[in-house]
Amino acid sequence: MVRRGVPAISVILALQAVVVAQRVCQSPDALFVDSTASARTLHMFIYVPPSTPSFTLAVFDQADDSEVAQPSVFTLHAPNGSVAMQLNKPQRKAWSEYAIAVGPHWGIWRLTVTGPQAPSGARQPARNFFLVRTVGEVDLYFKPEPVVLARGLRFAEPQFGGPPVHQFTVQVPALERVRFNFRRPQDRQTVQVELTPPSDVAAQQRWGGLPRGSLEFLEVTGTNLQGLWRLTVRDVKGVYALGIEQELRLFCTDRPLMPMPYRAVVGTFVAGENTLVPARLDVTAPQTATESYVAYTDRIGLGVLFLLPGITYRVTASRGIEFEPQGVMVTDAQGFSVPLRRRWVRPAGWYCGDNHVHTVYSDGNDTPAQMVEAARGEGLDWVTLTDHGVGPVIQQVLIAHQEALPLSEPGRFIVIPGEEFTTPNYHANVINGTVLELPTAPLQQVIDAVLKMDRPDRPITVKLNHPTWEGTAKAADLARRLERLPLIELWNSREPEAMRLWWELLNKGMRVFAETSTDTHNRKTARLGHRRTYIYLGDTPLTAENIVRALREGRSFLSRGAFLLFAADGALPGDTIASPPSGEIAVKVRVLSAVPVDRIEFISEGALVRTVDLGGRLEWEGELRLAVKGRWVLAQAMEKDNPVPLAMTNPIFVRR
Repeated sequence: MVRRGVPAISVILALQAVVVAQRVCQSPDALFVDSTASARTLHMFIYVPPSTPSFTLAVFDQADDSEVAQPSVFTLHAPNGSVAMQLNKPQRKAWSEYAIAVGPHWGIWRLTVTGPQAPSGARQPARNFFLVRTVGEVDLYFKPEPVVLARGLRFAEPQFGGPPVHQFTVQVPALERVRFNFRRPQDRQTVQVELTPPSDVAAQQRWGGLPRGSLEFLEVTGTNLQGLWRLTVRDVKGVYALGIEQELRLFCTDRPLMPMPYRAVVGTFVAGENTLVPARLDVTAPQTATESYVAYTDRIGLGVLFLLPGITYRVTASRGIEFEPQGVMVTDAQGFSVPLRRRWVRPAGWYCGDNHVHTVYSDGNDTPAQMVEAARGEGLDWVTLTDHGVGPVIQQVLIAHQEALPLSEPGRFIVIPGEEFTTPNYHANVINGTVLELPTAPLQQVIDAVLKMDRPDRPITVKLNHPTWEGTAKAADLARRLERLPLIELWNSREPEAMRLWWELLNKGMRVFAETSTDTHNRKTARLGHRRTYIYLGDTPLTAENIVRALREGRSFLSRGAFLLFAADGALPGDTIASPPSGEIAVKVRVLSAVPVDRIEFISEGALVRTVDLGGRLEWEGELRLAVKGRWVLAQAMEKDNPVPLAMTNPIFVRR
């Protein structure tokens, strides 16, 4: 992979006389982007202090390495997020230099590089190797996300004559634990990692995770890890990926200009109740808009942020659909609190959760612990971890369970082990366990294998995921051939096609219940619980077993912004009532919504039987008589001009 005839980095720098007298930060040899999903995008950051009027940004060998359909794109963003410059002077085997006038825009700039598009019919991905450097009183650095398998920050072996050693300075604030994720080549003689603490820091380091070639992690713990750490990667060969669970920066210099972030303790509480609750914190400032910063307060509503001194931040707290986000402005505050306001008080006995999330152990962005933390902060009562797996090779699924299950608290918050059984024709989520069928197994065989594992003391169930998604184009037809299916996932593929498929199965006499989840792969950009399923447990305790029972019995409704209660002749969704002699049933409906509700619709055997106009109300409660001739009926709360309901119940069955 090493290119011939290219001068070494030291020679390149020596030829640039102006560089010698100025501060230079330079990336390792080599960076790259390509046309694959895993290395399509690369972000680098530049910290510009208030006193710096200008700097030079340079890219070596910016031109693509071969013929491409569309070239790589290098875009520089100012701290407020606006596009400052398109770097459009690519050269081969030379530095393309760009003079940057800072003006009033001190803070964190971002260089985003998007990979080339390969020519039509190309057998190999299009790739672009390059180097980046800054000249001037600025810092050049990376801020890795935790992900290393599906995508993330990747480095290649030297392409431009540099040594096979990559060195970074890691700025660690006052933390007690840091986790570095790696994906290294299987050859144990390559990509050796050495993490050196500051001289005054005592810490323990341990390796964990999966074998080389998959996700490994280096966990560092200590009373106070604050300081500048040295991360050295030796014997770089091939490609390796690097991620960090915490919001840390990797500098391309041993003396960063950026000040050490200070520690701010944050509490999130419910206004008017003075009750601390877990919540999500979005942190923004005009000087840092290019860096996403999302944190969560813990199980008791306390958290820690690490903020740069001298910057005024807006910290916005949110907690899912049941609460209104609230924000505060803080500058150099060592401690503060952020209120949340309830939109409604959830009736007793109802709980909500998300049964489809992914972690770093498959194609997710975040660690299992981070996903659990996010689920709590989004106001959920449970989360089911469903990393991709198939057949007996599910070690990555099991290690995610191993890391997350100790965080479960029966009665308060539940972590449920699960798996997304993944085949080219269908995906099926196992809830409260895993299945060892081969990837060639028919869908009905996988469903029946799960049902055979079901026990009174360890209930387990399964759902068909996103049945109208183009990625599993045969799933809908496979569903129509099924004889048994406990659950079907809605609102995560083409709608209203998936809802109509469900109604079709119900009309065939199949007792299948609906469920919705987020299928989130990134807790920052796709919030857990933005689609959620509510279940009714009444006085029974919140446990994994009771959650599974409620799901498979249909004592539930789906929501993406509203709370919807529906009863017919005193029965709840999932129940069966006798057909009344009059042909009419007495129904009760109550809706509480985060957004205006246009109408309530009643559906029987897939047909609209009645509409109640609400005219944009946020709350409504009513009783009415409903003429129903079909074998099932459900209610749904609708927005204006949107075919997907804000909330939809499971059916109440009518015995004919």
